[in-house]
Amino acid sequence: MIRADRLNRIVLTLLALVLLAAGVAILLAGADVYGRGFSRRHLLDNPATRFVGVHGGWFWPVAGVAAAIVALLGLRWLAAVVTTEPGQRRINISTNGDSGRTVLDAGALADAVRAEVEDCPGVDEVDTRLSGSPYTPRLALTVTADPDADIAALRERLEALVLPRVRYALGRPDLPVTLDLTQRTRRRTRVGLA
Repeated sequence: MIRADRLNRIVLTLLALVLLAAGVAILLAGADVYGRGFSRRHLLDNPATRFVGVHGGWFWPVAGVAAAIVALLGLRWLAAVVTTEPGQRRINISTNGDSGRTVLDAGALADAVRAEVEDCPGVDEVDTRLSGSPYTPRLALTVTADPDADIAALRERLEALVLPRVRYALGRPDLPVTLDLTQRTRRRTRVGLA
């Protein structure tokens, strides 16, 4: 996931640099930096246009295929960015493959974690999500606290008590956990004047 995000940032940065360079080149051409009268030439009066005009019989089909490939790659990239990883249904908690396989229902674990977090003072709402493979699960917790809750104390309690229990129960002391802790804002009360 992190590698995909880094790759997306690199690709988008390179695309932005190419487009920026093209924009600067067009501005420079308009300012006659490339020679006197260059900005007054017709847009289609250039060697590339003449080449396309001469070789149009094979150029346009090749350009169409290339555009279709770029479009498909773009759609594939967009689908990879937009789709989220499916939730995990079962988690393998066996530590040794020789002694059999122990499987835990991810929904039961999510319910247990949710109940454990909801018992913490100041918690208003909890959402749990398990993802990854059955052998390398990941837990994502989204906790919304009351407006008056002490966020620092709640975070300390979650990190010191709740998350170690979950890791111990799964037999995975290195279980990756993402904690998103937000505080609900107070609702404004309106006072109407009669």
